[in-house]
Amino acid sequence: MLNKLFFISIPLLYFLICCKLVFCQTVTPHRYDIVISEIMADPSPQVGLPAAEYVELHSRLPAACHLAGWKLKIGNTVKQLPVLDFDSAGYAIIIATKYLADFVEYSPNIYTLSSISLTDGGQTLVLYDADDQVIHSVSYRQKWHTETIKQEGGWSLEMLDESLPCWGEENWNSSTSPLGGTPGLPNAASTMLYDREPPVMERVTLLDSITVRVFFSEPVNLSFSSSPFVLHASHSPAYTPSILEILEVPYSFSALDLLLSSSLTKGQTYTLELTGQLADCAGNEMQRGSSIRLGVPDKPERGDLIINEVLSHPYDGTDADFIEIFNKSSKIIDLKDIKIGSGGDTMPQKAVWASSSGMQLFPNGYCALCKNKKLTLQQYICPEPQNLLFCDSLPAYNNDEGVVFLTDKSLQTIDRLHYTDDMHYPKLQTTEGVSLERLSPTLPTQNPDNWHSAAETVGFSTPGYANSQQLPEGDGTEFSISPAVISPDNDGFEDFAEFSLRFPEPGNRLTLRVFDATGHAVCLLANNVLCGTEASFRWDGLDDNRNRLPSGMYVVIAQYWDVQGKAGRKRKVVSIAGW
Repeated sequence: MLNKLFFISIPLLYFLICCKLVFCQTVTPHRYDIVISEIMADPSPQVGLPAAEYVELHSRLPAACHLAGWKLKIGNTVKQLPVLDFDSAGYAIIIATKYLADFVEYSPNIYTLSSISLTDGGQTLVLYDADDQVIHSVSYRQKWHTETIKQEGGWSLEMLDESLPCWGEENWNSSTSPLGGTPGLPNAASTMLYDREPPVMERVTLLDSITVRVFFSEPVNLSFSSSPFVLHASHSPAYTPSILEILEVPYSFSALDLLLSSSLTKGQTYTLELTGQLADCAGNEMQRGSSIRLGVPDKPERGDLIINEVLSHPYDGTDADFIEIFNKSSKIIDLKDIKIGSGGDTMPQKAVWASSSGMQLFPNGYCALCKNKKLTLQQYICPEPQNLLFCDSLPAYNNDEGVVFLTDKSLQTIDRLHYTDDMHYPKLQTTEGVSLERLSPTLPTQNPDNWHSAAETVGFSTPGYANSQQLPEGDGTEFSISPAVISPDNDGFEDFAEFSLRFPEPGNRLTLRVFDATGHAVCLLANNVLCGTEASFRWDGLDDNRNRLPSGMYVVIAQYWDVQGKAGRKRKVVSIAGW
């Protein structure tokens, strides 16, 4: 009986092996099928694992596979990987040869390189297949460890949700394993994340006369058979180039290159519109009809761009600094032709490209160059997030005093600001988290009276959009209410009143109260808040305790004090018609 089983099992085993080999040979991993799932860049001080750097690869395929000729790029160095054998949903740990004996107890799937050198502060890792196609990439940073103590070393970075492999910082954090990492095992920090936001077009640049590069808020998948874009011209539609080809841009795939049939015309404004299907790696489709402007940029000259807002003293010592630029010219200017610097008199002591990859800034356009875009979005109201541009090489600016420089390629001055704490509103208890805003684009940059602290009513900063502190036209304080009669019954019609104030100068403190017909204060809308040159508040007919007030007439009194302490008072009448 045993012999019979033996002779049956041999052909069966041979058949299964052949099936597996044939299956593995026909399975070709595509992008994101194999991912970089864990990175130990700084193993010291040692927590529990051997003090060795490693990179973990994880297969997302349901079958075993044999991969030859693959490569791993670490920074600027390309390493040829040994033949990788993955089990179904298996792992491969890449380490330096000298650490092999130390790691065998943690995982049987160890693969060695003669050396491996990961930068503690962060760098880009790129995984290539045998045809040099990018399968996955990660541009990790030390600050991805959200717990400061783990940034000191000994802990790996782990991908949180492998169903979102194209996500960056949001999808990575420190390992929670007591060993400091989980080589060859499911990530200890693994959790389910949700991506419901579709990508948006953020910026464009021209690579040459017939190639447009479009940047998106996140990586996109090029999975269409025909172009999903169409190009419109504002004035000469008969001469609008067509889009001949679209190419992906590795490593992150958050940009596409559009090859045009002919050159764009200088002085013409074009609109790139999404007319087809385009989605992120989670399947969220972009909204059809979304668009972005582009054109042929002009050479920047002195005064074309101005420094419009400066945040040099971010909250809690974080790196949320930003410098906002405003295009006051009639030109299209590409920020890849602009340098931003610090220090110096006639030229900056240090300068970096405002955007090495490029961003076209149209007339009256804003761009906030952010040291940490994610923090800026978290800490401030940002109604135009596409106007925030990540610039991690942004020079360091002192909290209390410094110099901001804008120059062209040859370091010729475009604009320069020497800022000091004296430019802030003098009655602020602290300037931490408060940006300096320019009051007028036409007044000289270095005029100290042309700068003021951002208003409290906007969160003390306005990155990427119009400043809260601007000099309005005309004189005197204006106070208006619209509508004068409200019916707050939640029917969508005149449910609330909007009280608007406009001051001739910035730096006003405002208290805004609603009184009933007997003179009793029923609602405090603003209590000694710092306002810009304009402020608005809504009232929905409720008192301070969120109770409904009866129908009738109410008086709204605005009391305000300017920076010199001069007081003003205005009153308006508003009525509640019914509920």
